[in-house]
Amino acid sequence: MSSSCLLLTESEKLSSDLAKALPAEVGLLISPQLEPEASLPQDIAFALVDCREDGEASWQNSLVLLKETVLEGMPVIAICRREALSAVRRALQSGADNYLFAPLRKAETSRVIEQCLSGARSLSASGRALPTDEILFEEGFCGFIGASDPMKEVYRQILKVAAADSSVLLRGESGTGKELAARALHDLGRRCRNPFVPVNCGAIPHDLLESELFGYVKGAFTGAHSDRIGRVEMADGGTVFLDEIGDMEPLLQVKILRLLQEKTIEPLGWRKEPKKIDIRIISATNRDLEKDIASERFREDLYYRLNVVPITLPPLRERRGDVSALAEFFLSRFNTGFEAAEQVSGISPEALWLLENYHWPGNVRELENVIERASVMKPEGWIIPLDLPEKIFSLETGDSGRGESLATVAAVTLPEAGLSLKSEVTRLEKELIAKALKRTHGVKEQAARLLQINRTTLIEKIRRNQLEENRS
Repeated sequence: MSSSCLLLTESEKLSSDLAKALPAEVGLLISPQLEPEASLPQDIAFALVDCREDGEASWQNSLVLLKETVLEGMPVIAICRREALSAVRRALQSGADNYLFAPLRKAETSRVIEQCLSGARSLSASGRALPTDEILFEEGFCGFIGASDPMKEVYRQILKVAAADSSVLLRGESGTGKELAARALHDLGRRCRNPFVPVNCGAIPHDLLESELFGYVKGAFTGAHSDRIGRVEMADGGTVFLDEIGDMEPLLQVKILRLLQEKTIEPLGWRKEPKKIDIRIISATNRDLEKDIASERFREDLYYRLNVVPITLPPLRERRGDVSALAEFFLSRFNTGFEAAEQVSGISPEALWLLENYHWPGNVRELENVIERASVMKPEGWIIPLDLPEKIFSLETGDSGRGESLATVAAVTLPEAGLSLKSEVTRLEKELIAKALKRTHGVKEQAARLLQINRTTLIEKIRRNQLEENRS
């Protein structure tokens, strides 16, 4: 999906720096200022405004104009001097969604731009059918990468639920992307212009979590020297994401229940009428809450309030067809930290095969860490099996779900003089693909299903192994 961005500046240096940070598929439109009747291309995904000039009225007017008329609903980024924090505040008050400091740093600029592009893709995906598999593999859906059937079902649920204000409970193992799902629900919903505030209930000490959530007033306890608003009040009008809700103490669960029922909060030490709050609550857990209810660790009435719409994120071992696309995506992202001559060329077919057949107890987060490690330790050439952690290229993966394919590998005879692991894995991959194509009479969609990989991954493997030539 091609798109472009608008940069309002008179600085050639800033224009040059931004052009270097933009992805290849994003065009750059530069203008010194914005007129109220300006007509801009339809493909603009976001805008950047140079807020370093002394005449603040000019760039403040541009920010207001962009947000309210020209690019309504699109992200706008302010570019400020590093020492001018007051300008940052004024830019945000004038409508900027984010900010960058000049001179631009490539990594930070790329991260903010990717957030803008993800938001644009999310808005275009809302209210219509899912994108094609190719787009889901290459560009993703609201930060998710993959087009397996379990993930497509998650995307459909997100699109269906995002427009509502109902509470959503996200279930799934650690590392499956529960916060990504929560952000997608927020970004695709009517609250998208208001704050999204995540709270990790398991990472904050129990005795501090209440004040972190609801805030406190001066004198509420020793050390409370001034008023402080809590995360819930920060999210007024937007969304609060309560991660690891199952770790919350029962006494605090009562206050969350009251928040859901009455839409009010009372900071610690508050002596007035409860404050009215307009928020949507999305929660997540990797615990078995039904079991916790039985053992009286979690309130049943709160569970039903939170679990209005349940969405379960599948573990990576249940979406193996997405592993290859995820690995390539992470590699591409980590490559941006290196000069072109030092970047990793790619992941070898043998290494991809091992990645696809590993059981991934840490899910997508573990895969990301493995690819980052390989990128750092081998900043050039191809990632091969020996560049992966031993637990991955070891045959004893402990994954009973893949016993049949591992038994096939284990049946290879190991000569006294040894053998080339790379050659054997390549040979086995070619044999299995050839057999699948033969059994399905060359129908790639059916062959991909037999091999439990995506069609696009199969086509790439056929090309690498020159199997089309062998069949002709």
